[in-house]
Amino acid sequence: MSSVILCHSITKQLKEAMDEVSGGNRDSIIQKIEKLLTERQSLLGSIQPPLTEDEQVLGKQMMAWNQEIDRKLILLRTEIKRDMNGLTKKKTSAQKYTNPYENMQHDGMFYDKKK
Repeated sequence: MSSVILCHSITKQLKEAMDEVSGGNRDSIIQKIEKLLTERQSLLGSIQPPLTEDEQVLGKQMMAWNQEIDRKLILLRTEIKRDMNGLTKKKTSAQKYTNPYENMQHDGMFYDKKK
């Protein structure tokens, strides 16, 4: 098989994996996506011109899929960031609830204006 056909099949698997991402199985899908991205990256270096017409058609289809994959990866990254921020907020609010006087300032001064 040529490297273009292998890269096309990996890109197709990557597109399908991006469609499968949901809340419950996100970690396993992310590991699969990382593996597919490294495999595809190693194949991209081995693609050398001249390409046949069929390979050019596959390349154009891969480029269209790649734009869709990029958009979904950006959405996935923002979703992960949002989850991490929410987890941090939950952690700090739980800590404030258990010990509400932890972050109080004790170095203030009081001036009595009455004589």
